[in-house]
Amino acid sequence: MYLRRILPNLTKKCNVLYLNLVQQQQHVHLHYVEKNYNPSQILKNVLQYSNDSLLKCWNCNFMYKSDLFCSKCKVLQEPPENITFFDLMGIPASYDVKVTEIQNKYKELQKQLHPDKFGAKSNKEKELSEILSSLVNKAYSTLSHPLKRGLYMLELNNITISEETDNINAEFLMEIMEKNEEIDDAADDEEKIKKLVEKNGAVLNDLITQVADAFRQNDIKRAELLLIRMKYYDTINNRLKKLKHDLGIVE
Repeated sequence: MYLRRILPNLTKKCNVLYLNLVQQQQHVHLHYVEKNYNPSQILKNVLQYSNDSLLKCWNCNFMYKSDLFCSKCKVLQEPPENITFFDLMGIPASYDVKVTEIQNKYKELQKQLHPDKFGAKSNKEKELSEILSSLVNKAYSTLSHPLKRGLYMLELNNITISEETDNINAEFLMEIMEKNEEIDDAADDEEKIKKLVEKNGAVLNDLITQVADAFRQNDIKRAELLLIRMKYYDTINNRLKKLKHDLGIVE
């Protein structure tokens, strides 16, 4: 009888002790995980050793990361097929890039890739240096120019603005016609040309700010419409630059 009375109580106490022990072990495990777990580092390690993230050197078959040179035999490598200008320059894929950063990256890459540095190398490396050097030049000219950079980012989103676009309303086209007429009237007047350059520059700067904001918000459609407008004002800017050159205006 006595055993029958105390057995349920003992069982209950044992269950409680067991549950407490399990909770303590879980707490210790969670504390260890929270203290030592670094998801970004783990992801980095996974990518580093994933077969999909590695490329094979064309010269020695060594598996290497997407670097310009093989880490084993040091020969120049072929660029991946899907490499973007941002990847090539080693900068984030963002409209908000600093031109000085692009310039510095460009200089660094050309020091490594210029064909003159590969005069004594194999024909394959000479060919690759020419391809990559040309690609770096194109990346630099594209990403350092606000309009070209924006249009390139549209292309990355599978959008191409054609020369004959119908996304412009009549009111805006009238505005552009008036701007061109102002230039016609001021073609021989240095002071008027300077003022038009200043006004057009202010419009372009405002458009650049709006385009940057659109890409930040991932509003690709808005960015497209703004870049169409920017194309017209960039054409005006080029026309004004030519007039300045023809009139010998130096600032």
